[in-house]
Amino acid sequence: MMTLHKLHAGDGYTYLTRQVASGDVYRSAGQDLVAYYTASGNPPGRWIGAGAADLAISGTVREDQMRSLYGAGLHPDAEQIIALEVTNGADSDDARRATQFGRAFPVYQMPDTRAARIAARIERYERKTGHTPDATARARIEASEAAKERRAVAGYDLVFTPVKSASLLWGLGDAATRQAVTDAHHAAVASVLSWLERETCFARIGDYGERQIDARGFIAAAFDHFDSRAGDPDLHTHVAISNKVRAVHDRDDGTPRWLSLDARALHAAAVAASERYNTRMEAELFRRLGVTFTERPDNRRSDKRPIREIDGVPHQLIRHFSKRRAAVEERYRELADDYRRDHATEPDTAMQLRLAQQATLDTRGPKSVGVPLHEKIQMWRAEASSVIGGGKVRGLVRTTTDRAERVWNPDDVPVDLIANVTTAVVAERKSTWTRWNIIAEIERQTRHLRFTNPADREAITERILDQALSPAVSVSLGTDRDLPAVVARRENGESVLTQHGSERYTNQAMLDAEARLLEAAAEVVPLPITSAQASLSLDRYECRSGEHLDDDQRALVLAFSTTSRRLALGIGPAGSGKTTAMRALAAVWTNSGGRVIPLAPSATAAHVLENELRCRAENLHKFQHLSQNPNIDDDWASLRQGDLVLVDEATLAGTHRLDGLVQYARTRGAVVRLLGDPYQLSSVDAGGAFRLLIDRIGGAELTGLRRFRDPAAAQATLAIRRGDPTGIEYFLDSGLAESGSDTAMLSAAYDGWARDTHAGLRSLIITTNDRDALALNLQARRMRVRAGTVEENGVTLRDESVAGVGDLIVTRRNDRRLRSSDRSSFVKNGDTWTVTTVGADGGLRARSSDGTTIDLPSDYVANHTQLAYAMTAMRAQGATVDTAHVVVDEATTREALYVALTRSREPAREYVTTERLGAIEPSASLPSAKPSGRDVLANTLSRTNLERSAHALRTGVHSQATID
Repeated sequence: MMTLHKLHAGDGYTYLTRQVASGDVYRSAGQDLVAYYTASGNPPGRWIGAGAADLAISGTVREDQMRSLYGAGLHPDAEQIIALEVTNGADSDDARRATQFGRAFPVYQMPDTRAARIAARIERYERKTGHTPDATARARIEASEAAKERRAVAGYDLVFTPVKSASLLWGLGDAATRQAVTDAHHAAVASVLSWLERETCFARIGDYGERQIDARGFIAAAFDHFDSRAGDPDLHTHVAISNKVRAVHDRDDGTPRWLSLDARALHAAAVAASERYNTRMEAELFRRLGVTFTERPDNRRSDKRPIREIDGVPHQLIRHFSKRRAAVEERYRELADDYRRDHATEPDTAMQLRLAQQATLDTRGPKSVGVPLHEKIQMWRAEASSVIGGGKVRGLVRTTTDRAERVWNPDDVPVDLIANVTTAVVAERKSTWTRWNIIAEIERQTRHLRFTNPADREAITERILDQALSPAVSVSLGTDRDLPAVVARRENGESVLTQHGSERYTNQAMLDAEARLLEAAAEVVPLPITSAQASLSLDRYECRSGEHLDDDQRALVLAFSTTSRRLALGIGPAGSGKTTAMRALAAVWTNSGGRVIPLAPSATAAHVLENELRCRAENLHKFQHLSQNPNIDDDWASLRQGDLVLVDEATLAGTHRLDGLVQYARTRGAVVRLLGDPYQLSSVDAGGAFRLLIDRIGGAELTGLRRFRDPAAAQATLAIRRGDPTGIEYFLDSGLAESGSDTAMLSAAYDGWARDTHAGLRSLIITTNDRDALALNLQARRMRVRAGTVEENGVTLRDESVAGVGDLIVTRRNDRRLRSSDRSSFVKNGDTWTVTTVGADGGLRARSSDGTTIDLPSDYVANHTQLAYAMTAMRAQGATVDTAHVVVDEATTREALYVALTRSREPAREYVTTERLGAIEPSASLPSAKPSGRDVLANTLSRTNLERSAHALRTGVHSQATID
């Protein structure tokens, strides 16, 4: 795979010289880089890229070159050039200017208002609590008010890493095999870099940066590394691309025109580049060693794309080294927590690296860090032998190489078929897409094909891409073809006023599905109840049930029951009392003689809906399976005249699934009602239909908030929902938001959750990514083991965590064959359980909150079960609890933040990550001057991930939810 991070100007280059160039092991400022390499066995960096060749810069990367280019934006040999010019009589300032690549890196200064803001926060704290903040509280206030110092971008760190089996074959094989794997890796990296230069090497010019022009190529430094900080075999390469690029056309006087890289295309193409590397790495390994690939058995899950590993490398070995890494990660977090507690401050970069080394030593032994490669190989072989036996380790090369596989003639490749399949797969997850999405999927679809040479693969890839984006397969939603002919164009023929690769596409099936939904929303149909009858029935329901509906709830019930349209919509913000309104609707409609068929996007949500409405409910997928399968006789799923199909959380339903449901209802004379919130998280399938329908036909809206005990908190969530920063200020001013490193924030979130659960409250820890959820789960388990509430030993779950007696777990796949002890329910994706028994075979017995138990077999546990102390916002959507502890970071979107903050009756607490210390692999994406918590929270308001429908893009009409 390939990952992408920013490198910041100024002292950002020290990340390269002290960490990346040193194999992620800390090197003191006085230690010479060459001397380090001699000690550690890592090879020196090398200059690569067309831009470097254009400068005649090649060979080994020197530290002064990195300092000049990445630290100051100068020619890599600036120090030598300046010294020579000064020796020849030139002025030093003039000599320096002559080595400057375009404009100097900007320096951003922020007004020094930090002290005033801290004083104001302390005053508010004292007024609210009645006492002066202690040292811990004051430190948190100061951390949250630390002013953000913007840092210029000096470049981008691309990290290329093969699958684990390739690194194991490299680390455990003989010298010839190791060289072959290294050569294959270098060839794959070179292929991707060359492709990125063709596809993404542009600069921006113009008063507003509105023109994108061609550049000559990247100036890049590549550094190969042989192991991870966990000490495992981990062949990978850091490619540091400079932000300085030279335009293809020089200035009129012949001098070079140095500009900044337009990184929009680079970021947009990152996933495609990663998939390209994976495909090229497989091809190069087959060409050199004859290895074949197969999907990992523990990655055959519907929610993840499969990972392919070298066939013949024991899965047991792959899992072992993955577990070792997890152990080092967990020990590192313990050390970071201890350091923070002992020193009342976060560890700096040097200390983070030392703690990572200590974690490796603690989990492996004293000779695992900073040793030559040949000693590392001996250690790896000894460790592998303890797992699978020495004979299998020695025979690893023999059992994995020299395998036969079909080599394709390019003329025999079914280009049209692959193009259609590629587009269909993309269309399952996106309503519109770019060429980058198509390229990434082409790489996945053709990864198993073998060709005689790389040129044949390139030719086939281009042919499939052309076909997939052709009018016969894809529908363009906007191009630059209508621009005036006088507009300048890039070498590829595109206008300089368009961003390369930004054109969006859809297919006719998506346009047709959206069109049918719009038609259904306009179709007038007879209803079994009048407005007067509905109003009277609702009055009687309130008297009988004792539930009083507010005006907005009544309006929604009456709109859904009396709107004479095949399809109608309702908007329900989080905590607005949707359940009460749906229950009343079910009663009103049933009293009219019709049936209500409640549906939800997941089995877990359907189970909740069933309990709330006190009638049968199913998930959308199950309902469509029941209703469309002629071999299944289920009267409930067979719609008829007078039925009302109610879809809750409709924004989580994909467009094609909604279209199929509405068309089935149309043929049977039923009506469909969609209830959702366009500001919450949307479907993982191709979506955008709910927002399109809201734009075109509108819908009844619940306006009151009923879940929250604090009215001010309720209004703050609505402000965040619409992107209003006053919502963030509420949490900051109320002391409900604190900030710090990820390790500190994860610890604080766990502490808050533990206090609440100990007090008998239902509480959730909510994150916005799987990485933090896993880290929190591991930390929670570690603390519970220490407290004696969870047994340390247990079974390995799908994310390599361990669950023992007393642990909370969540099941992640529906399986109707696994029934609860009373046979009343089955195992569903999202169900939470407490482990009561660990079986010798790796199975578990677990108890649900209602007291029923379930027996989970070992294969289900290993592939579909995780710890459940923390969950992502996507999984939490729809839940209601007493308290919530929300971890926020630089990637959190507004929708995820809004969902997370609206799960609890009490105001949620926010834990804002301003720097990332928790991973043993360093990240170059965060600047050395960390942002404040307020900055991170403010940035979430402008970061949305709402999907736009194909119709909205085609007509230029976008919902307010999309453009806020």
